[in-house]
Amino acid sequence: MTTSEQPDLMSQAARETAYDTYAALRDTNPVSRVRMPTGQDVWLVTGYDECTSFLTDYHRFKTSPTVMPEGMEAPALPEAVVRLLGGSMGSVDPPEHTRQRRLVQQAFTPQYVERLRPGVQQITDQLVDGLLDREERTFDLVEDFAVPLPLTVMSDMLGIPRADRDRFRLWSELLLSLDPTSAQSAPQGMSPAEVMAEIEEFVRYLDALIQRKRAEPGDDLISGMALAEADGERMSDDELLKMVALLVVGGLGTTQHLIGNMVLALFRNPDQLRLLRDKPELAPGAVEEMLRYHGPIEISFPRFAAEDTEIGGVPISRGEMVIGVLAAADRDPGRYPEPDRLDIERTANRHLAFGRGAHMCLGAPLARVEGQVAITTLIARMPDLRPAQSLDETPWRPGLTLRGLTALTVEF
Repeated sequence: MTTSEQPDLMSQAARETAYDTYAALRDTNPVSRVRMPTGQDVWLVTGYDECTSFLTDYHRFKTSPTVMPEGMEAPALPEAVVRLLGGSMGSVDPPEHTRQRRLVQQAFTPQYVERLRPGVQQITDQLVDGLLDREERTFDLVEDFAVPLPLTVMSDMLGIPRADRDRFRLWSELLLSLDPTSAQSAPQGMSPAEVMAEIEEFVRYLDALIQRKRAEPGDDLISGMALAEADGERMSDDELLKMVALLVVGGLGTTQHLIGNMVLALFRNPDQLRLLRDKPELAPGAVEEMLRYHGPIEISFPRFAAEDTEIGGVPISRGEMVIGVLAAADRDPGRYPEPDRLDIERTANRHLAFGRGAHMCLGAPLARVEGQVAITTLIARMPDLRPAQSLDETPWRPGLTLRGLTALTVEF
Protein backbone atom coordinates (compact mmCIF):
# COMPACT_ATOMS: atom_id res chain seq x y z
CA MET A 1 0.00 0.00 0.00
CA THR A 2 1.41 3.37 -0.99
CA THR A 3 1.66 6.26 1.43
CA SER A 4 -1.29 8.65 1.25
CA GLU A 5 -0.78 12.35 0.70
CA GLN A 6 -2.77 14.74 2.89
CA PRO A 7 -3.36 17.93 0.92
CA ASP A 8 -5.70 20.56 2.29
CA LEU A 9 -8.81 20.20 0.15
CA MET A 10 -11.61 21.54 2.33
CA SER A 11 -10.72 24.90 3.90
CA GLN A 12 -11.91 28.15 2.36
CA ALA A 13 -8.30 28.98 1.41
CA ALA A 14 -7.96 25.55 -0.21
CA ARG A 15 -11.15 26.05 -2.19
CA GLU A 16 -9.62 29.17 -3.73
CA THR A 17 -6.38 27.40 -4.67
CA ALA A 18 -7.87 24.00 -5.59
CA TYR A 19 -6.63 24.08 -9.19
CA ASP A 20 -3.04 24.58 -7.99
CA THR A 21 -3.42 21.68 -5.56
CA TYR A 22 -4.77 19.40 -8.28
CA ALA A 23 -2.03 20.46 -10.69
CA ALA A 24 0.61 19.51 -8.12
CA LEU A 25 -1.02 16.09 -7.66
CA ARG A 26 -1.34 15.60 -11.42
CA ASP A 27 2.26 16.60 -12.08
CA THR A 28 3.49 14.14 -9.46
CA ASN A 29 1.13 11.34 -10.50
CA PRO A 30 -2.24 11.61 -12.25
CA VAL A 31 -3.48 8.80 -9.98
CA SER A 32 -2.68 9.78 -6.39
CA ARG A 33 -3.58 8.17 -3.08
CA VAL A 34 -4.98 10.88 -0.81
CA ARG A 35 -6.24 10.87 2.76
CA MET A 36 -9.52 12.76 3.01
CA PRO A 37 -10.37 14.96 6.02
CA THR A 38 -12.56 12.09 7.25
CA GLY A 39 -9.42 9.97 7.54
CA GLN A 40 -10.44 7.77 4.62
CA ASP A 41 -7.89 6.88 1.92
CA VAL A 42 -9.08 7.29 -1.67
CA TRP A 43 -7.48 7.38 -5.11
CA LEU A 44 -7.88 10.74 -6.87
CA VAL A 45 -7.60 10.60 -10.66
CA THR A 46 -6.49 14.00 -11.94
CA GLY A 47 -5.24 13.27 -15.49
CA TYR A 48 -7.62 13.63 -18.44
CA ASP A 49 -6.86 10.31 -20.16
CA GLU A 50 -6.79 8.40 -16.89
CA CYS A 51 -10.05 10.02 -15.75
CA THR A 52 -11.81 9.26 -19.05
CA SER A 53 -10.72 5.62 -18.89
CA PHE A 54 -11.90 5.31 -15.29
CA LEU A 55 -15.29 6.98 -15.84
CA THR A 56 -16.22 4.75 -18.77
CA ASP A 57 -15.14 1.39 -17.30
CA TYR A 58 -18.10 -0.25 -15.54
CA HIS A 59 -16.53 -3.69 -15.46
CA ARG A 60 -13.59 -2.81 -13.23
CA PHE A 61 -15.15 0.06 -11.25
CA LYS A 62 -18.59 -0.09 -9.61
CA THR A 63 -20.71 2.55 -7.94
CA SER A 64 -21.49 0.08 -5.15
CA PRO A 65 -18.58 -1.67 -3.44
CA THR A 66 -18.29 -5.38 -4.13
CA VAL A 67 -16.03 -5.61 -1.10
CA MET A 68 -15.39 -2.91 1.48
CA PRO A 69 -11.83 -1.68 1.98
CA GLU A 70 -10.18 -2.69 5.23
CA GLY A 71 -11.32 -0.50 8.10
CA MET A 72 -14.25 0.98 6.17
CA GLU A 73 -17.89 0.37 6.91
CA ALA A 74 -20.91 1.44 4.89
CA PRO A 75 -22.60 4.33 6.72
CA ALA A 76 -26.07 3.77 8.14
CA LEU A 77 -28.39 6.25 6.45
CA PRO A 78 -31.79 7.46 7.65
CA GLU A 79 -34.74 5.79 5.93
CA ALA A 80 -35.88 9.03 4.26
CA VAL A 81 -32.44 9.57 2.71
CA VAL A 82 -32.38 5.98 1.47
CA ARG A 83 -35.81 6.42 -0.10
CA LEU A 84 -34.68 9.56 -1.91
CA LEU A 85 -31.15 8.64 -2.97
CA GLY A 86 -30.44 4.98 -2.23
CA GLY A 87 -30.52 2.86 -5.35
CA SER A 88 -31.20 5.88 -7.53
CA MET A 89 -29.90 6.03 -11.08
CA GLY A 90 -26.80 7.85 -9.87
CA SER A 91 -25.82 5.03 -7.53
CA VAL A 92 -26.36 1.89 -9.62
CA ASP A 93 -24.40 0.39 -12.51
CA PRO A 94 -25.47 -0.96 -15.90
CA PRO A 95 -27.63 -2.84 -16.71
CA GLU A 96 -29.99 -1.48 -14.00
CA HIS A 97 -28.70 2.05 -14.62
CA THR A 98 -29.33 1.61 -18.36
CA ARG A 99 -32.94 0.55 -17.72
CA GLN A 100 -33.68 3.54 -15.48
CA ARG A 101 -31.96 6.05 -17.76
CA ARG A 102 -33.82 4.72 -20.82
CA LEU A 103 -37.12 5.28 -19.03
CA VAL A 104 -36.38 8.85 -17.89
CA GLN A 105 -35.00 9.80 -21.31
CA GLN A 106 -38.32 8.90 -22.88
CA ALA A 107 -39.60 12.07 -21.21
CA PHE A 108 -36.46 14.18 -20.65
CA THR A 109 -35.28 14.35 -24.25
CA PRO A 110 -33.01 17.01 -25.81
CA GLN A 111 -36.04 18.15 -27.80
CA TYR A 112 -38.02 18.56 -24.57
CA VAL A 113 -35.21 20.60 -23.03
CA GLU A 114 -34.91 22.84 -26.08
CA ARG A 115 -38.64 23.55 -25.90
CA LEU A 116 -37.99 24.94 -22.44
CA ARG A 117 -35.68 27.68 -23.79
CA PRO A 118 -38.41 30.35 -24.31
CA GLY A 119 -39.65 29.75 -20.76
CA VAL A 120 -36.09 29.97 -19.41
CA GLN A 121 -35.65 33.26 -21.28
CA GLN A 122 -38.91 34.61 -19.85
CA ILE A 123 -37.94 33.69 -16.28
CA THR A 124 -34.48 35.20 -16.79
CA ASP A 125 -35.94 38.43 -18.15
CA GLN A 126 -38.35 38.69 -15.22
CA LEU A 127 -35.50 38.29 -12.75
CA VAL A 128 -33.41 40.93 -14.52
CA ASP A 129 -36.44 43.25 -14.72
CA GLY A 130 -36.78 43.04 -10.96
CA LEU A 131 -33.10 43.80 -10.44
CA LEU A 132 -33.16 46.76 -12.83
CA ASP A 133 -36.21 48.19 -11.05
CA ARG A 134 -34.41 48.35 -7.71
CA GLU A 135 -33.10 51.65 -6.42
CA GLU A 136 -30.04 49.85 -5.09
CA ARG A 137 -27.53 49.23 -7.88
CA THR A 138 -25.84 46.30 -6.16
CA PHE A 139 -27.10 42.78 -5.63
CA ASP A 140 -25.92 39.31 -4.74
CA LEU A 141 -25.62 37.48 -8.03
CA VAL A 142 -26.01 34.10 -6.30
CA GLU A 143 -28.99 34.80 -4.04
CA ASP A 144 -30.84 37.16 -6.37
CA PHE A 145 -30.20 35.48 -9.73
CA ALA A 146 -28.24 32.22 -9.84
CA VAL A 147 -30.45 30.50 -7.24
CA PRO A 148 -33.96 31.64 -8.30
CA LEU A 149 -33.41 30.99 -12.02
CA PRO A 150 -32.88 27.21 -11.87
CA LEU A 151 -35.25 26.92 -8.89
CA THR A 152 -38.09 28.47 -10.89
CA VAL A 153 -37.24 26.51 -14.03
CA MET A 154 -37.09 23.23 -12.09
CA SER A 155 -40.31 23.98 -10.20
CA ASP A 156 -42.17 24.74 -13.43
CA MET A 157 -40.67 21.70 -15.12
CA LEU A 158 -41.72 19.34 -12.32
CA GLY A 159 -45.12 20.92 -11.85
CA ILE A 160 -44.47 22.19 -8.29
CA PRO A 161 -47.34 24.58 -7.37
CA ARG A 162 -46.19 28.15 -6.84
CA ALA A 163 -47.55 28.13 -3.28
CA ASP A 164 -45.01 25.40 -2.43
CA ARG A 165 -41.94 27.06 -3.95
CA ASP A 166 -40.41 28.33 -0.67
CA ARG A 167 -40.62 24.88 0.92
CA PHE A 168 -39.28 23.32 -2.27
CA ARG A 169 -36.26 25.61 -2.09
CA LEU A 170 -35.58 24.60 1.52
CA TRP A 171 -35.89 20.92 0.66
CA SER A 172 -33.54 21.28 -2.30
CA GLU A 173 -30.95 23.05 -0.12
CA LEU A 174 -31.19 20.28 2.45
CA LEU A 175 -30.59 17.63 -0.21
CA LEU A 176 -27.53 19.52 -1.43
CA SER A 177 -26.26 19.79 2.16
CA LEU A 178 -26.04 15.98 2.31
CA ASP A 179 -22.82 16.15 0.26
CA PRO A 180 -20.68 13.43 1.88
CA THR A 181 -17.46 15.36 1.17
CA SER A 182 -18.68 18.43 3.03
CA ALA A 183 -18.22 19.29 6.67
CA GLN A 184 -20.76 22.10 6.45
CA SER A 185 -23.47 22.42 9.06
CA ALA A 186 -27.12 22.26 8.12
CA PRO A 187 -28.47 25.41 6.42
CA GLN A 188 -30.14 28.11 8.48
CA GLY A 189 -28.68 26.69 11.69
CA MET A 190 -30.98 23.67 11.67
CA SER A 191 -30.20 20.71 13.91
CA PRO A 192 -29.67 17.24 12.38
CA ALA A 193 -33.04 16.19 13.79
CA GLU A 194 -34.74 19.17 12.12
CA VAL A 195 -33.01 18.37 8.81
CA MET A 196 -34.25 14.77 8.90
CA ALA A 197 -37.77 15.92 9.80
CA GLU A 198 -37.83 18.21 6.76
CA ILE A 199 -36.44 15.50 4.47
CA GLU A 200 -39.12 13.11 5.73
CA GLU A 201 -41.70 15.78 4.95
CA PHE A 202 -40.20 16.15 1.45
CA VAL A 203 -40.61 12.40 0.90
CA ARG A 204 -44.27 12.60 1.94
CA TYR A 205 -44.78 15.63 -0.30
CA LEU A 206 -43.28 13.90 -3.34
CA ASP A 207 -45.24 10.71 -2.66
CA ALA A 208 -48.49 12.70 -2.73
CA LEU A 209 -47.42 14.75 -5.75
CA ILE A 210 -46.54 11.61 -7.74
CA GLN A 211 -49.91 10.08 -6.97
CA ARG A 212 -51.67 13.26 -8.16
CA LYS A 213 -49.66 13.28 -11.38
CA ARG A 214 -50.45 9.61 -12.03
CA ALA A 215 -54.16 10.27 -11.47
CA GLU A 216 -54.28 13.52 -13.45
CA PRO A 217 -51.24 13.79 -15.77
CA GLY A 218 -50.23 17.24 -17.01
CA ASP A 219 -47.53 18.52 -19.34
CA ASP A 220 -44.89 18.54 -16.61
CA LEU A 221 -41.87 16.25 -16.39
CA ILE A 222 -43.16 14.14 -13.48
CA SER A 223 -46.26 13.29 -15.52
CA GLY A 224 -44.08 12.55 -18.53
CA MET A 225 -41.82 10.24 -16.55
CA ALA A 226 -44.80 8.50 -14.96
CA LEU A 227 -46.21 7.74 -18.41
CA ALA A 228 -42.86 6.90 -20.06
CA GLU A 229 -42.55 3.31 -21.25
CA ALA A 230 -39.64 1.34 -22.66
CA ASP A 231 -39.83 -2.34 -23.57
CA GLY A 232 -43.15 -2.59 -21.77
CA GLU A 233 -41.75 -1.20 -18.50
CA ARG A 234 -42.63 1.93 -16.57
CA MET A 235 -41.07 3.57 -13.54
CA SER A 236 -42.34 2.44 -10.16
CA ASP A 237 -43.44 5.10 -7.66
CA ASP A 238 -40.20 4.54 -5.71
CA GLU A 239 -38.05 4.95 -8.84
CA LEU A 240 -39.95 8.09 -9.79
CA LEU A 241 -39.39 9.51 -6.30
CA LYS A 242 -35.64 8.90 -6.55
CA MET A 243 -35.52 10.36 -10.07
CA VAL A 244 -37.14 13.60 -8.91
CA ALA A 245 -34.64 13.83 -6.03
CA LEU A 246 -31.76 13.20 -8.45
CA LEU A 247 -33.01 15.92 -10.80
CA VAL A 248 -33.31 18.35 -7.88
CA VAL A 249 -29.76 17.63 -6.67
CA GLY A 250 -28.26 17.68 -10.17
CA GLY A 251 -30.41 20.39 -11.74
CA LEU A 252 -30.36 23.08 -9.07
CA GLY A 253 -26.88 23.03 -7.58
CA THR A 254 -25.20 22.42 -10.91
CA THR A 255 -26.86 25.33 -12.71
CA GLN A 256 -26.62 27.69 -9.74
CA HIS A 257 -22.87 27.20 -9.52
CA LEU A 258 -22.41 27.24 -13.29
CA ILE A 259 -23.90 30.73 -13.45
CA GLY A 260 -21.81 32.05 -10.56
CA ASN A 261 -18.63 30.43 -11.88
CA MET A 262 -19.15 31.86 -15.37
CA VAL A 263 -19.58 35.40 -14.09
CA LEU A 264 -16.55 35.06 -11.81
CA ALA A 265 -14.45 33.65 -14.68
CA LEU A 266 -15.42 36.55 -16.95
CA PHE A 267 -14.72 39.14 -14.23
CA ARG A 268 -11.26 37.65 -13.83
CA ASN A 269 -10.74 37.65 -17.60
CA PRO A 270 -12.08 41.03 -18.76
CA ASP A 271 -10.76 40.55 -22.29
CA GLN A 272 -13.04 37.51 -22.66
CA LEU A 273 -15.95 39.43 -21.15
CA ARG A 274 -15.46 42.20 -23.73
CA LEU A 275 -15.25 39.61 -26.52
CA LEU A 276 -18.51 37.98 -25.46
CA ARG A 277 -20.22 41.36 -25.21
CA ASP A 278 -19.07 42.19 -28.74
CA LYS A 279 -19.92 38.74 -30.13
CA PRO A 280 -22.89 37.25 -28.24
CA GLU A 281 -23.11 34.57 -30.94
CA LEU A 282 -20.08 32.98 -29.24
CA ALA A 283 -22.24 32.11 -26.21
CA PRO A 284 -22.68 28.34 -26.83
CA GLY A 285 -18.94 27.80 -27.23
CA ALA A 286 -18.19 30.23 -24.40
CA VAL A 287 -20.37 28.23 -22.01
CA GLU A 288 -18.53 25.04 -23.00
CA GLU A 289 -15.17 26.70 -22.37
CA MET A 290 -16.30 28.02 -18.99
CA LEU A 291 -17.58 24.54 -18.11
CA ARG A 292 -14.07 23.27 -18.84
CA TYR A 293 -12.31 26.14 -17.14
CA HIS A 294 -14.50 26.47 -14.05
CA GLY A 295 -17.17 23.77 -14.06
CA PRO A 296 -19.71 23.34 -11.24
CA ILE A 297 -19.13 19.60 -10.67
CA GLU A 298 -15.71 19.12 -9.10
CA ILE A 299 -15.54 15.36 -8.66
CA SER A 300 -17.29 12.25 -9.95
CA PHE A 301 -19.41 9.91 -7.89
CA PRO A 302 -17.07 7.59 -5.95
CA ARG A 303 -16.50 4.19 -7.54
CA PHE A 304 -14.97 1.01 -6.14
CA ALA A 305 -12.52 -1.38 -7.76
CA ALA A 306 -14.30 -4.66 -8.44
CA GLU A 307 -10.97 -6.47 -8.77
CA ASP A 308 -7.25 -5.88 -8.35
CA THR A 309 -6.51 -3.60 -11.29
CA GLU A 310 -4.67 -0.44 -12.33
CA ILE A 311 -5.23 3.04 -13.72
CA GLY A 312 -2.44 4.62 -15.72
CA GLY A 313 -0.06 1.94 -14.50
CA VAL A 314 -0.86 2.59 -10.82
CA PRO A 315 -2.07 -0.56 -9.01
CA ILE A 316 -5.51 -0.33 -7.36
CA SER A 317 -6.61 -3.06 -4.94
CA ARG A 318 -10.05 -4.62 -5.00
CA GLY A 319 -12.52 -2.64 -2.91
CA GLU A 320 -10.56 0.62 -2.88
CA MET A 321 -12.43 3.83 -3.56
CA VAL A 322 -11.57 5.87 -6.66
CA ILE A 323 -12.77 9.40 -7.50
CA GLY A 324 -12.33 11.21 -10.80
CA VAL A 325 -11.44 14.88 -10.29
CA LEU A 326 -13.25 16.45 -13.24
CA ALA A 327 -11.95 19.93 -12.42
CA ALA A 328 -8.37 18.69 -12.60
CA ALA A 329 -8.78 16.57 -15.74
CA ASP A 330 -10.23 19.55 -17.59
CA ARG A 331 -7.04 21.52 -16.92
CA ASP A 332 -4.65 18.78 -17.99
CA PRO A 333 -1.96 20.38 -20.21
CA GLY A 334 -1.58 17.04 -21.97
CA ARG A 335 -5.09 17.54 -23.33
CA TYR A 336 -5.51 21.32 -23.58
CA PRO A 337 -2.92 23.87 -24.70
CA GLU A 338 -2.62 26.59 -22.03
CA PRO A 339 -5.29 24.93 -19.87
CA ASP A 340 -5.30 27.69 -17.24
CA ARG A 341 -6.18 30.32 -19.84
CA LEU A 342 -9.86 31.09 -20.48
CA ASP A 343 -10.42 31.16 -24.25
CA ILE A 344 -14.10 31.35 -25.24
CA GLU A 345 -13.12 30.72 -28.87
CA ARG A 346 -11.44 27.40 -27.98
CA THR A 347 -12.77 24.72 -30.34
CA ALA A 348 -11.19 21.39 -29.36
CA ASN A 349 -13.08 21.23 -26.09
CA ARG A 350 -14.50 17.82 -25.26
CA HIS A 351 -14.44 18.45 -21.53
CA LEU A 352 -15.48 16.25 -18.62
CA ALA A 353 -17.45 18.90 -16.73
CA PHE A 354 -20.60 16.75 -16.74
CA GLY A 355 -18.72 13.47 -16.47
CA ARG A 356 -18.47 10.82 -19.15
CA GLY A 357 -20.07 7.46 -19.80
CA ALA A 358 -23.32 6.07 -18.45
CA HIS A 359 -23.35 8.34 -15.41
CA MET A 360 -22.87 11.56 -17.36
CA CYS A 361 -25.04 14.26 -15.74
CA LEU A 362 -28.65 13.79 -16.82
CA GLY A 363 -29.36 17.51 -16.51
CA ALA A 364 -26.47 18.62 -18.73
CA PRO A 365 -28.68 19.77 -21.67
CA LEU A 366 -30.85 21.86 -19.33
CA ALA A 367 -27.82 23.36 -17.57
CA ARG A 368 -26.41 24.36 -20.97
CA VAL A 369 -29.64 26.09 -21.99
CA GLU A 370 -29.91 27.93 -18.68
CA GLY A 371 -26.24 28.88 -18.77
CA GLN A 372 -26.46 30.27 -22.32
CA VAL A 373 -29.61 32.25 -21.61
CA ALA A 374 -28.35 33.55 -18.26
CA ILE A 375 -24.97 34.82 -19.42
CA THR A 376 -26.17 36.40 -22.67
CA THR A 377 -29.08 38.14 -20.92
CA LEU A 378 -26.95 39.51 -18.09
CA ILE A 379 -24.32 40.84 -20.50
CA ALA A 380 -26.89 42.37 -22.87
CA ARG A 381 -29.14 43.99 -20.26
CA MET A 382 -26.47 44.91 -17.72
CA PRO A 383 -23.55 46.05 -19.91
CA ASP A 384 -21.81 47.66 -16.91
CA LEU A 385 -22.08 44.61 -14.65
CA ARG A 386 -18.95 44.45 -12.48
CA PRO A 387 -17.81 43.08 -9.11
CA ALA A 388 -18.63 45.21 -6.07
CA GLN A 389 -16.02 43.50 -3.91
CA SER A 390 -12.55 42.05 -4.21
CA LEU A 391 -12.76 38.81 -6.12
CA ASP A 392 -10.30 37.35 -3.62
CA GLU A 393 -13.02 37.64 -0.94
CA THR A 394 -15.64 35.47 -2.62
CA PRO A 395 -16.86 32.69 -0.30
CA TRP A 396 -16.82 29.12 -1.63
CA ARG A 397 -19.30 26.35 -1.03
CA PRO A 398 -17.91 23.75 1.40
CA GLY A 399 -17.31 20.25 0.09
CA LEU A 400 -15.82 18.79 -3.06
CA THR A 401 -18.81 17.47 -5.01
CA LEU A 402 -20.00 20.85 -6.29
CA ARG A 403 -17.66 23.79 -6.89
CA GLY A 404 -19.16 27.25 -6.69
CA LEU A 405 -19.68 30.49 -4.83
CA THR A 406 -22.12 31.03 -1.99
CA ALA A 407 -22.24 34.80 -2.68
CA LEU A 408 -20.96 37.31 -5.23
CA THR A 409 -21.84 40.97 -4.75
CA VAL A 410 -22.04 42.83 -8.07
CA GLU A 411 -23.04 46.28 -9.24
CA PHE A 412 -24.28 47.76 -12.48
